[in-house]
Amino acid sequence: MTELQTFVINPFYCSFFVYWGLSFIFFLADISLDNKKYRIEPDINWKLYKKSLYHVLYLQFCYSLPIMYMLIPFWKWRNITIEYNQSNHTDIIKLITSGLLGESIFFYLHYWSHFILYPQVHKVHHEWKHTCAIAAAYAHPIEYICISLPSFLFPPMITGLNWYYSNIWFMIATTSVVIDHSGYNIINASKIHWDHHKYSNVNYGTNTIGDVVHFFYKKYSNYN
Repeated sequence: MTELQTFVINPFYCSFFVYWGLSFIFFLADISLDNKKYRIEPDINWKLYKKSLYHVLYLQFCYSLPIMYMLIPFWKWRNITIEYNQSNHTDIIKLITSGLLGESIFFYLHYWSHFILYPQVHKVHHEWKHTCAIAAAYAHPIEYICISLPSFLFPPMITGLNWYYSNIWFMIATTSVVIDHSGYNIINASKIHWDHHKYSNVNYGTNTIGDVVHFFYKKYSNYN
């Protein structure tokens, strides 16, 4: 494959189809299930739903693709292995480490966005008070570039993860963020993130690692 196919088109399609495939499944659930029974908040802002569809597509095609293209020289400089048969057992460890790094990067960038960028930038994402799956990537372009994409791209860059496993990481991370925003009370991760959109000052992370650290930091600070 060409460099464009390897480093841009393939990873983009992996994330793209996972995002919209899951969003479509949740959309079918949103219009067919008993929302009062299964959703944390039954009311859905369908006007914002439609707006989010076009906006996320705009972000993906107008920002993700060019940025991924510009990163080709970096991936080559990083000298990562490309094919599955070039991987080894350490790539499993790197994949797990990428997950931990992704959570940490997202937590702290997201946390500080509430104090530095909220009025001008992050409040766009918080237009969603009662989240739906499609809201996962709905954000101001600055937030998309400075928070969302680094949380996805930096972990395999840092770990030097085999590119085959990197594409798996992109799909796992996309699945996680879509589920987190789904708004269903039968999904614990969704309830955790729904509280963030409701209260704005809790659950900054996607799986509570950063939140645990933040909790003990606040406890220690208050104690002193």
